[in-house]
Amino acid sequence: MATPSSNKSKLRQVQALVDTLKVDLRDHSLSPEKRAAALEELKVLGRDANQSDPIFTKEGIEILCKHALEGIDNKSSLEAMRCLANALLMAPDTRQMFVELGYAEKAVNRYQNDSPDEEFLAGRILFLVTYATADIPKWLEEYKLGNFLNNAITRHGKLYSKINRNKQPSAMQDMAFTETIKLLFNLTYFAPEKVDLFSGSVPNLFKILCRRTLPSPPLQSPVTHLVNALLNLDLSSQIGCVFPSFDPTCNVARLIEVLDLSVESPNDKRDSQRNQLFDEVGVPLITLLRKMIEISSDQAKKYMQKQLLPPDEERKNPLGKGGSLASRLLQLSTSAQALNLRQHIASLLFEASNSNPEEFVRNVGYGYASGLLLSAGIQLPQSALESLATPSDSSGRFFNPVTGQALDSESEIKDPLGEMTDEEKEREAERLFVLFERLKQTGVMDIQNPVEKALHEGRFEELD
Repeated sequence: MATPSSNKSKLRQVQALVDTLKVDLRDHSLSPEKRAAALEELKVLGRDANQSDPIFTKEGIEILCKHALEGIDNKSSLEAMRCLANALLMAPDTRQMFVELGYAEKAVNRYQNDSPDEEFLAGRILFLVTYATADIPKWLEEYKLGNFLNNAITRHGKLYSKINRNKQPSAMQDMAFTETIKLLFNLTYFAPEKVDLFSGSVPNLFKILCRRTLPSPPLQSPVTHLVNALLNLDLSSQIGCVFPSFDPTCNVARLIEVLDLSVESPNDKRDSQRNQLFDEVGVPLITLLRKMIEISSDQAKKYMQKQLLPPDEERKNPLGKGGSLASRLLQLSTSAQALNLRQHIASLLFEASNSNPEEFVRNVGYGYASGLLLSAGIQLPQSALESLATPSDSSGRFFNPVTGQALDSESEIKDPLGEMTDEEKEREAERLFVLFERLKQTGVMDIQNPVEKALHEGRFEELD
């Protein structure tokens, strides 16, 4: 723990460095090496906001801006940009100071240089300042930031060309790219009317997503930021790039691969931590897949349906019992581990079923479908409920509309009532009676309780 005397010592040290850098702006008394060393020392001290107040004043921010964006030597300028980015992160009030000092255009201009260090630092500074300005449309058009970002993404796309396929970008290039796409997301979020400026970057963003090595688990930086960036862009204006003629499924296949590697069975306790992480960061990925289903070509849509919906071979058991991606999604759609994702997953499967309630129930069973249909106020017509009793595939098999299991497979299963006592059967009958009454009250299905029906038909027998 720092003592009062050490705190005072640090404060004096920070003030002395700020004063030295202020004087240097006027008379350039420091050599480039000493100037860079002073800025580096100030950067280290400023990582802890305690007793670093002189950095976070308007005068302190102005001194850093002048060294960073009007500096006379590049090494000191980069060091000042690091110090400035750190100040904007540590003290959010300084972002408004930066805007008021009028340095946004000069920061944007640093973005056009072909340098990963400058791209990283300019991207970080502008990203933080987006939370404190209403001038983003001006940045994009008048300052040409839209052009600079597209050019930067094009440069990164070239790193993933076929010539460089076996060569991974450097750590600095990766960090610079991450800041660029984070900035892209904020720009399109705060100025959605300018999203068309970045349509030309869609092909490169998908190329990078498809060709870069995925981390483990995959939904972490920069993949999460790539998904976020694509989510805000107008994909419908780039259909030919989203679903390219040489392979209309390549981009959706990559996104589904990321999904497959991110989703584990919630029934496996060893994987609960990964599912909790997916619940925190997975909504944009699910939303992007929903967006792509909406605009997909026939070939891509059929591919997505095949990957996301339960296959017929899993209907030997109630749906959601297998290990396929479709089964894991069904399990997660009702799991307490996925409070954020449950509705989004159900909506994804509904849209993969052509947004048709009857088809949705056929694909996943009413047990999984009922939650979404109820919350969305979608009522299945009686004719649709009756049609669920008709054969559902080319083989002419019938399926249980609640569980999705093939009825001929149900008959192979040992009767679960066979080993129950009369008392246990009575309790189970009461439980089912209550469940059917609740289902009737929702109004989603117009059904008659089978227990009530049997009673009216005189099929109950009084027992001693």
